[in-house]
Amino acid sequence: MEYIFTQCRPVSCMHPIMSSSSSYKSFHRLLHLISFIIVFPSIHSQSSQSTSALPTGHLKPLGSHRPPDVDIDELNEVPSPREFYEKYVKHGRAVIFRGAAKESPGFKLWTDEYLREKYGDLEVRLEGKREKGSHLIPMGDKYIGRSSIGHFIDHYHTTNRYMVSELPTAMYPEFFVPPCLSCGLFRDRLVEIDIWMSGGDSHSILHKDAFNAINCLVNGTKYWKLIERKYEKWIYEAWEPDNEVGGYSEINVEEVDMIKHPDIAKVPWSNFTIHAGDCLFLPSTYYHQVSSAGETNLAIAVLFAFQYREYDDRGCNETEPAFTPLSEFDVGWQWPGHGYMTMGHHDIWEIKDEMLEAARENGPIRFDKELFRGADTDKLQEVQEILDPEGKGYLTVEDINKLDGDTLRKYALAIEAREPSNTEEYEYTYVDYSELKDVIQILMDRDGALTRKKFILVYKEVLGGTKQYAIGLFDKLTRDTKRDKVLPADIEQNLEYALEKYRLLQKIYPVPPGEEDLVKDEL
Repeated sequence: MEYIFTQCRPVSCMHPIMSSSSSYKSFHRLLHLISFIIVFPSIHSQSSQSTSALPTGHLKPLGSHRPPDVDIDELNEVPSPREFYEKYVKHGRAVIFRGAAKESPGFKLWTDEYLREKYGDLEVRLEGKREKGSHLIPMGDKYIGRSSIGHFIDHYHTTNRYMVSELPTAMYPEFFVPPCLSCGLFRDRLVEIDIWMSGGDSHSILHKDAFNAINCLVNGTKYWKLIERKYEKWIYEAWEPDNEVGGYSEINVEEVDMIKHPDIAKVPWSNFTIHAGDCLFLPSTYYHQVSSAGETNLAIAVLFAFQYREYDDRGCNETEPAFTPLSEFDVGWQWPGHGYMTMGHHDIWEIKDEMLEAARENGPIRFDKELFRGADTDKLQEVQEILDPEGKGYLTVEDINKLDGDTLRKYALAIEAREPSNTEEYEYTYVDYSELKDVIQILMDRDGALTRKKFILVYKEVLGGTKQYAIGLFDKLTRDTKRDKVLPADIEQNLEYALEKYRLLQKIYPVPPGEEDLVKDEL
């Protein structure tokens, strides 16, 4: 039962445009930070490998190692829920539904002008395009990594920004879910609805997601490369902590190093194009790499969970399966377009299934630290108040069966770590506490004092923060909003006070086994 309390699904797995080549924050950012202040000479090296001996596809885009040789079914009509399950979901097979997205009103309505006019005040989550060479999260009109839709529409063609967000619920009526999910257990297992939007020219890394998804393209073109999970042993999967779900490859998809990663040559793969109006069923087991093109590229992803061996088609005989407005579904995680975003949380119905399984095998679930490991007394009390409002001190199978979606959502929010990028205080976790402390010390050691202008510049350009937060931090260092210089005495007296929120809210990045000493040496 430990996993009920600790398991989570990180946003980074669902949105790998900005994923790094390892799961822990490397020392390279600090080297960049120092080099911004003290210029280092550049050192370049070239490979002595003879070009005549290079393997096929070396330093070329993923897929250059061999022609695509795995076919994907393409259908002009969406199958029934049962056929969809029997042919595709059950076996983890991808399939394309040509033209299915054209049934949604949003296919015609969602122009830049319409989105700005009708939904302009709603907020969305931002990322920076990895292929533009930036590790920085864009600044929206709200705060770092968060923008109103109107502001995004006004700037996404001319700036390094990419919308990767939960779809605000106000937009649900204008997107229709394909008939294959309209009844039976599928209907009850929609986890999250995401929107992806860019000005094209974006490329993901090679990764797999935590949930099955139906990806529907509203505008633009997407070029997909798929690799089945059975070839996972050859794709050089990057290390991640045990509690993270999904996965990604460490290879550079734009220039695959076939000498460093020779097993890629063994990997069969699929290659196909999704046009505006098409939908793709992507099982969670598939590794995929996606490139987007078009002046506007907008897609909706319907994430759903399904882990049963037998299909339950309840409700399918009552009405004919049809394209159905998303607003008619009870999606596990819904977001109104403001405040805390719930992107990346665990499937609430799977949590319930796990609790039921534990209660059936071991008897009633009791609220104690042995069951909910890592929980302090206050957290246990909070969990019990949510799940056991009568105060019995335990949950029976009957009690668990009665838990509804709202209760399970409250429980999940209580036990799961909140992804920093979903919050309004993301900057406190995005700007690294140790690096921030180091850069202040470097500047003080070099100049003997720290000017407001210099600090704001370094905070923005090196650490990736915003002017607003830089000013607030500087004022805490001086404890005087009118002063423009931080002195050594200020650092001694006020540094920890000024950095308190960065320290308390700092996200902890796990280190791969065997590399703890390496990280210590670098630091």
